[in-house]
Amino acid sequence: ARWIPRAIDMFCNLNDTFRIAMLMEEEEAYKVSSRSEDEDVKAQRDQVLSHVSKDIQERHMRNYSKILLGAPYLHTLAHGNLKQQAELHAILAEMQAIMGQVRSDDTSHLKNCIAQYAAPDPSDKGLEPPIYADNKSRALLGVNHPQLAAMLCPIKHAKAYHEDPTKVQAELQNGVIKIHSAVWPAFIYEGSPPGKDFDPDNVQEGFLKGYYLKRVFRHIFTSPSSAL
Repeated sequence: ARWIPRAIDMFCNLNDTFRIAMLMEEEEAYKVSSRSEDEDVKAQRDQVLSHVSKDIQERHMRNYSKILLGAPYLHTLAHGNLKQQAELHAILAEMQAIMGQVRSDDTSHLKNCIAQYAAPDPSDKGLEPPIYADNKSRALLGVNHPQLAAMLCPIKHAKAYHEDPTKVQAELQNGVIKIHSAVWPAFIYEGSPPGKDFDPDNVQEGFLKGYYLKRVFRHIFTSPSSAL
């Protein structure tokens, strides 16, 4: 359970994943089988799956397969009798609680280090203006901080930010430039400042190689002392 949010899917919902993936398994089994299927059961399954996009279905199936690879006993429970299925639901509930705790632990442990990891060369110079771990104010966090705004800026606007940071930061603050889940932030990319060498004609170059990502990864998977 502790590995799922770290290496499979940070926001995996186990009940949804097992429910949707098992319906997909059932659908596929009947496609290759000569057995006839109860029309009411098929209609109920089709109705459920019709409300889940193909991308989300594939995500659930991918998560399901990876989880079962590490815990094959869950597959036995999922296709067992009522008692075994009740056991599965109890196990999934416990696993879901552990996954939430893992996310909480990782983020709380990172909280005091974020300002240090965000600075390109923290041994030489920290963020300017500085951010302190015990600071309760959010006035200088996110896009209100010039260096953090550069990191959060959508990568396609990173070049413009480096050329005119005051103008682009204002556009980030007032919503002219939107920050949402469908765009990659500059800190995902290699470079100092992040995204400095981004090539719009080769978006894979430097992708997931940002120094901030590497530091956070090492903090979680090895130790905080190895992060920098």
